[in-house]
Amino acid sequence: MKPLIRTSIRSSWLAAAVFLSITASAQQQWPSLHAGYDPTREINLVGTVSAVVANSKTGPLGAHVIVQTSAGPVDVHVGSTKFLELNNLSLASGDNVRVIGEGFSVGPDSVFLARIVQKGTKAVAVRSPKGMPLWPAGARALAAKAPSQGGAQ
Repeated sequence: MKPLIRTSIRSSWLAAAVFLSITASAQQQWPSLHAGYDPTREINLVGTVSAVVANSKTGPLGAHVIVQTSAGPVDVHVGSTKFLELNNLSLASGDNVRVIGEGFSVGPDSVFLARIVQKGTKAVAVRSPKGMPLWPAGARALAAKAPSQGGAQ
């Protein structure tokens, strides 16, 4: 009986070790969104837009495009469709794009936060070099979260 219990315990430990190593390798691909935007981890993403979601119901909220790359499809958060339009950039299926930004894990899913979106010769910055949103709603949301500076009201 003891050899059976030892074998079961060893098998459980082995399974746990394999699971943890798989989880660790998946997390090494892209950091968690809680890690914060880091310009040193930025990459260039080049591909073709396969779908545009003007107002995604999943996080991060806002406009997303699915970019088909040589490595597969990537969900790219581009901020605000209105902001892109105000900067004379519209995205549609079939458009070839280049996106500079950083990828993050959001639970079981992953999302690529765009900092610069380029279509042809037109490029629009949607985030600051530190990853802060540049579209108006993004700035308002950040201001609402900022602590009060004090002073006369």
